Amino acid sequence: MSTIQAAREAAQSLSSKVQAALEALIWSGALPPGARLNEVTLARQLGVSRGPVREAARALERTGLVTVILNRGAFVRTLTIDEAMQIYELNSVLFGSAAARLAVACTGEQAMTLRAIVDRMDQRIAVGDAEGFFAGNIEFHEQLMAFSGNAAMEAVYLDHTRKLSMLRRRSFDRAGSMAEANAEHRRLLESILAGDATAARQQAEQHTRSGRARFLTAIAYKEGGPRATTAAEKNRATV
Repeated sequence: MSTIQAAREAAQSLSSKVQAALEALIWSGALPPGARLNEVTLARQLGVSRGPVREAARALERTGLVTVILNRGAFVRTLTIDEAMQIYELNSVLFGSAAARLAVACTGEQAMTLRAIVDRMDQRIAVGDAEGFFAGNIEFHEQLMAFSGNAAMEAVYLDHTRKLSMLRRRSFDRAGSMAEANAEHRRLLESILAGDATAARQQAEQHTRSGRARFLTAIAYKEGGPRATTAAEKNRATV
C-alpha cells in the first residue's frame, strides 16, 4: 500500500468516526433539532481538526439528519409534525412485519434477550430513569428488527427511526407513559413467544400507533402549553 493511499484511508476512517460521533450526539439529544454544528467546538470536543467535522456534516446532510445553509453553517434537521407522522405510518408496517416474521422463527436466545431488555426497562421505570428507559426502548425495537432476519427491512426502519429519535424521547414526558409503553412491549413479546404471527403483527402495529399518539400528546403540551390537536393529527393518532 502506498503512503498516499494509506493517508487517504486513514482520513476516510477518521471522517467516519467523527460522523458516528456526531450521529450519537444528535440521537442522544445532546445536539437537539435546530442546533448549529459549531465546527470549532465540536472539533475540540472530539479531539480532531475542523476538516473531519465539516466532512461529517456534509455526509449527515446526505442522510437527512443535518441541513446545511449557505453562509450560515450546518444545523440538526428539524422534522415537521407531518414528516414525523409519515415516519410513524411507515414504521407501523415495518415493525408489524418484523414481529410477524420473528413470531414464526424466534429462538430461545432471542427470546431471552428481548425479555431481559423489557425487564431492564421496568427497572428504569421504577427509579424514574427516563434516559435509561429511552435507551432500552430503542434497544428493544432495534433488536426485534434485527432478529426478524430481513436486513433490507431493518435498514429502512433504522434509517427513518433514527431521524425520529430526536423527537421520540418527548413521548415519555407524560406521567405513566413509560409504564404504558413497556406493557405494550410485554404483550407484543408474549405474542411472539406464543408463535402467533397475526397477533404479533397486530400488537406491533398498535404499539406504533400508540407511540404516535403519545408523541402528539407530548407535543401538544410541550410547545408553550396546551394547544388544540389538528383534525389530521387526531385521525392519524387513532387510525
